[in-house]
Amino acid sequence: MGILLQNKKVGLALLCDNAPYTLAMTLASYGRSGLLGYFDEACAVFPESAVKVRETALSHGLSAVAAPVEGGFIGALHTAVNALDTDYVLLAEDDCMIWEHLRGENLEKQLKRALDLLISGQADMVRLRHAWRGCTRYKAAYTYSYFYPVEQLATMWVHAEGLSEAPDWIKSIRRFFHPLRSKRSIGRCVYVEQNPHLCFPQYITKIDEGYIIDSEVFQWTNQPTLIARSRIRQILTGLEQMSGSIGKLPQDFEHAVNSPRWRNAHMNIGVIRGIFT
Repeated sequence: MGILLQNKKVGLALLCDNAPYTLAMTLASYGRSGLLGYFDEACAVFPESAVKVRETALSHGLSAVAAPVEGGFIGALHTAVNALDTDYVLLAEDDCMIWEHLRGENLEKQLKRALDLLISGQADMVRLRHAWRGCTRYKAAYTYSYFYPVEQLATMWVHAEGLSEAPDWIKSIRRFFHPLRSKRSIGRCVYVEQNPHLCFPQYITKIDEGYIIDSEVFQWTNQPTLIARSRIRQILTGLEQMSGSIGKLPQDFEHAVNSPRWRNAHMNIGVIRGIFT
């Protein structure tokens, strides 16, 4: 029996580097927010030589599963999916802390909303990084603003990353010379535009407290994502069928997933307020 929903089990998989201090900080934020109490299973997947990472995970009540180093990031994902016996899994890296002001009822509301979108079929996956607290590491909004003028800045935007200040005619030229790159950045407008669904109605649908974006214009990233375990298995199987080898780094996995197959699948990606920094 599930904790969040009676007939569905939800797991948390933390994909870890050999960085026990980072993991300890992340798990401490989970402890303060009570996050782990919402999952039926929680595991940390760590490089098999990272003994201190294993000890850190176990000390915070997670199971710890070693992944062969030679398998890289994609091997760790396989390990995570196989380690959990749940219907859905929240995939996150070991530096994804909970937004510091999120607690109790608000946290549960975000998790249940994400599950509702998956179970109802409105979304194939839901991103749970806090949507309007931008992060320079990802440059989510900047990439969009590099190609497109921001028509109306979202009232929730907190200016946590810079936006391109180039004039509109320069952005138009950029779109002309980089049609594929610019199109793939369209989905990022949900982080910075007040009405992204009006800017790109063919790709973006407004829902309660968020948006559904077509994968044609929204790339996979390794940001915290709630997804059906069967769906991530499907993605991994698709990569196995691709010709050529895939690198071991997280960005290699992102590059491999973001192929024409991803764009042509027209999967529905949910973005709600979110819980992670």
